[in-house]
Parts: sequence; structure tokens; C-alpha cells
Amino acid sequence: MAGAGRGFRKEANCVRGTSALRISALLVATFVLAAAAAPGERAFDPAGTPDPAPWTGVPADDASTLRFAVIGDRTGLARPGVFERAVAQVDLMQPEFLINVGDLIEGYTRDPAELAEEWSHIEGAIGSLRVPFFYVAGNHDLGNDVMLSAWKAKRGEPYYQFVFKDVLFLVLDTEDPPRDMPPGLAAQFHQMAAGMKSDPAATEKALAKYLGQVNADREKGNPGDPEMAALGAARFSQQQVDFALKALADHRDVRWTFVLMHKPAWKLKSAEFAKIEAALADRPYTVIAGHNHYYAYEKRNGRDYLTMGTAGAISHQHGPGEMDHIAWVTVKDGPPDIALIKLDGLLDRTGDSGQTLAR
Repeated sequence: MAGAGRGFRKEANCVRGTSALRISALLVATFVLAAAAAPGERAFDPAGTPDPAPWTGVPADDASTLRFAVIGDRTGLARPGVFERAVAQVDLMQPEFLINVGDLIEGYTRDPAELAEEWSHIEGAIGSLRVPFFYVAGNHDLGNDVMLSAWKAKRGEPYYQFVFKDVLFLVLDTEDPPRDMPPGLAAQFHQMAAGMKSDPAATEKALAKYLGQVNADREKGNPGDPEMAALGAARFSQQQVDFALKALADHRDVRWTFVLMHKPAWKLKSAEFAKIEAALADRPYTVIAGHNHYYAYEKRNGRDYLTMGTAGAISHQHGPGEMDHIAWVTVKDGPPDIALIKLDGLLDRTGDSGQTLAR
């Protein structure tokens, strides 16, 4: 699944053959349905609907409907426990799978022990899920070549594709190749990451002051630090572009395509992403990214482009897009329905100890 050349497809099986075989299959199905409706149980029977009825419609039983959830950035910088609680809450909703948009660890380290500890914590939180989790790489996950090697050892290439229920998912890596933080900036960042564990309120206040100054400088036309600008760019190798174009060519007839990445490359003047975007033009698709720690939506080329808000990371600006949330995506016959669900609005089934109560 994680390798660049690997994917999976789930398709409905069809009964083929003679009329006798079809009749046999029908008899088996009838027997199964009869067995399922054991004495004392009530199966929903639309044919027996009273008029007037005490309900508004017939419950859907459509195997082609796809429901999955997308979760936003946990880090740079993580508010303790928010992502972990969010994963437990999403698990209660039981989507068919959960996929993130990058930045699960603080990263930007070359210390294998520190890196292993950070990933172990994330894998522990994700390991509690009863549904599959799909990884998308962010700049904090792939901050240098050491981190890239660790990622590949566990999950293969950071860019990949899969098909599920006739829907193509194209996962891109916007850190290809990785670019490390300048040493001075990295030292400041790790100091703030430590502060988020020891004194989150004071650290958030200090970061808000810093970001306020950065935003004020931008409004005045100050281009900012060129090293920071280079660090914030979206990067795609030619190998990845070729992979993406082939994946799209190989799956021309899927009913929908989702493109997921960390940095919103369409906002960053990426010539490489422009080639991928051009190849998407003749199909229905949706693009979802993260990185900016603030929810935003735009219509581009007649398609939906979403930038996810946070799932534990500190917001980079104030306003209606400042929220911890998931996107709940439902794909049926036409364009997907996307509902934003604030994470603090979900059912809390945790006790005083913070452990999930028995189901």
C-alpha cells in the first residue's frame, strides 16, 4: 500500500454463468436473508410500510457508498493530547478509513532515538483505531534525509496511490526532496516544542506574538527571510510527477479522484504540481491539503480545493477557520458531500483517567 508502485482495488464480485447458477446463487442469498431474520427479530420491509409511516424514508443499503475521514495537522507545535483524543473520537464514528494531511511529529531532528520516540508515540495513538489509517507526509515528518530514510523503512515511498470503491486516491509528497531547517531556526523551534510540553499557555502566547509580527511584515510588503521562503516551498521530484501522471492515466474511468498532500501546492507557484493539475482537468476530482493550520476553501478550475485546519497544532491566524476538526467525506452518485466536524463537539466517552470507557 505504501510503496509508490503499489495500490489496491476493491470491487464488487459478479455472479456469471448459466441460468441454473444464477438461480442457485439467488436461492443461497434467500437462505442467508431468511437465516438473518431469526424469530423475534424485525427486518425492515419497505413493502410493509404503513401509511402514514412513523419515519421519513427507507434506510439506504448501498455498498457503493464510501465514507472516510480526513484529519489535519498535529504539529508544528502540538498542543498536548489534542490529536490523541481526536483519534479516539473519530474511531467512535467508524469511517471506512482515516487519512491525515501530514505533520504528525515535531521532527526536524537527525537523532534516530528522538525520531523513534516521536513516531512510537504517534503509532501508539493510531494503533488504537479499529479502522485503517493512511499516512500523508508533511514537512515535520520529512525534514531531512535521515527522517526520509526512517519513513521509507516503515512505510515505503511517501507518495502512493490506491483505488477503493472505484475512487482513486493520489497521495503526494510536497517534501521531495526534504529541506532541513537552518540550525538557528531549528534550535528555536525545538525550544518552543519543549515549551509546549512544560508550559503550553506561555508558549502559545509567545508564538502568537511572533506570528503577529510576521503577518504585519507581510502586509507591509516585506518579503521575509529567503531561507524561510525556500523551506515553505512545495517540492516534487520528476520521478514523483511521472508517477502521478501514470496513476492518473491508468485510472481514467474511476468515478472520482481525491488528491491529498501536505502543503497546498496550488498556492505556492509549483510548476511541477501545475503539470499534475493539468492532467486532472478532464476528470471530477477534489484536492485536500493542510500545513497552514487554518481551514480554507476555494473553487479552482471548477473543483473543490480544501486546506484543512488543525487537529492539535497551534493555529497560525485567528478567524472562522481556526478550529480543530475533521472532514467527513461521503461519496455516492455525484460530487462528494464534505462535512466539517469540530472535534470538541463529538461524544466524549472518556473517564477521569482519560482512558476510553468500555464499549
